[in-house]
Amino acid sequence: MEWKQVSPTRWERPATGLEGYFISSENTAAKFCGGREHYMLLSRQTLDITDLAGIDVEAVFRRAWTQMRWVQPLLAATVDGMTKVYEVPDDAALEKWLASTFVVASDDSTPDAEVLYRRVAGVGAAPIAQATLYWVPRSAELVLRAHHHTIDGVGVLLFWHRYLSAVAAAVGDPESSATKITFGAEPARLSPALEVALGHDGLKQPATAEQAEAAMKLFGSWATSIPGVGPPSKVGAAPSGACRSTELGFSAAETTALIAACRRAGVTVTAAAQAAYVSAVTRHADPAKLRKGLYSTANQFDLRPHLAAPYDTDAHAVSVYYTPVPYRADVPAGFWAVARSLQEHYQTTFRGAGGADMLALNGHFARVLCAAAQTPEFLAAPVPSDALVSSLGVVERRVRREYGCGGDDGSEKEKKIRVRDLKMGVDVVLSMTMLFIYTFGDRLRLVYSFNDGFEDPEDIQKYLEETRTIMTEELLKPAPNGKAGQINGNAGQVNAAVLSLTIPVV
Repeated sequence: MEWKQVSPTRWERPATGLEGYFISSENTAAKFCGGREHYMLLSRQTLDITDLAGIDVEAVFRRAWTQMRWVQPLLAATVDGMTKVYEVPDDAALEKWLASTFVVASDDSTPDAEVLYRRVAGVGAAPIAQATLYWVPRSAELVLRAHHHTIDGVGVLLFWHRYLSAVAAAVGDPESSATKITFGAEPARLSPALEVALGHDGLKQPATAEQAEAAMKLFGSWATSIPGVGPPSKVGAAPSGACRSTELGFSAAETTALIAACRRAGVTVTAAAQAAYVSAVTRHADPAKLRKGLYSTANQFDLRPHLAAPYDTDAHAVSVYYTPVPYRADVPAGFWAVARSLQEHYQTTFRGAGGADMLALNGHFARVLCAAAQTPEFLAAPVPSDALVSSLGVVERRVRREYGCGGDDGSEKEKKIRVRDLKMGVDVVLSMTMLFIYTFGDRLRLVYSFNDGFEDPEDIQKYLEETRTIMTEELLKPAPNGKAGQINGNAGQVNAAVLSLTIPVV
């Protein structure tokens, strides 16, 4: 699955199983929804560029975007069927790429990124062929939209760090902006497929009989249990509407208290927030799905910590280096039972005795998922209405709040670019909503991406509010011993055996 040069300027490699799954999902959505593609990632940064007064920031942003293509060329890759393609640009091709992928929304009808998003991701919007960066000068916002087969959520954060670092360097050293970037050697920096980065190239090392069986069982544990509990949805009974992402933010004080309570209780904020969400949607579950008595999902795992350098760094930000793993729990159940079960799943799936086997199995499982997702039976099956949960952790571990540009004008004060806010979302065109969990600016954020043709915005807001209420009640309420965040009594029973494999993954 390695990149191969097929002409003097063209490089290709097969898509991985997970990349193929996203390509297939995008193609299905485009076929039925006027060209709009499912699971297009969106991220917005609100900047304070007061220190850059007098500087042509548009030119600097454009230059940095060009540099990012040179440093991380996968940013400009396209797909041909199930093949990833990168082409080295000449001057004309580079200008064409810039014209289509670096967009300045300076017109009076685009006051901010929210309006821009409704325009570029709304019903009837034209699809994009490659990752695209938008600059909205009126609100000082940068917006990145990219296919999920090109980059993942953690990769987006790493991209922002590299991009803002490039912007800061250009501001601090204006002469560098006059230096022409020469393309031609950048294919050497194309991010390899996840399987190659893991050392388990599925084309060079076909699955053993045991791995093939385990991959099928792992996929089957999810496919045979969905849809699990989830809220009502109009998928299949109404046309696809506009892609929306609703954010709920906790105060800094709430966030500090919740983090401390989670530490005392021995669970992560991710496990606690997801458990609260499970409780919230169980309260409002579609009765037919609730009778099944099962919460079934695919938890998301960033695999960069398991990769060798440089693939574990922002040098390969533009990549798909994560994997989903099936998880299920009996519901209704107590908050703490689900939180503990989720904690175990997140902490042990790729660590401990079975971790190495799970890493080796990852590529085989992803190919089973990709193949199944293209079958008529899979496409015709009922779809889950609960949100896939994606935790991005503490954003500042990957994106700084400010970037120093140096005092090139001789002043004592260093020019700085400040990141005032950051939001993550995804285009939900077909179904399978998403819930992003992360902290930025000392505040916990929950962002629910959905389609307003299938879910009412008021209901989404209600699920978020109840998730916050459950979290604060369970984590911050006083216990009999006077301490918050303690587990009291029988929390309920959970089926923690996620799947019947010889490889322990729960």
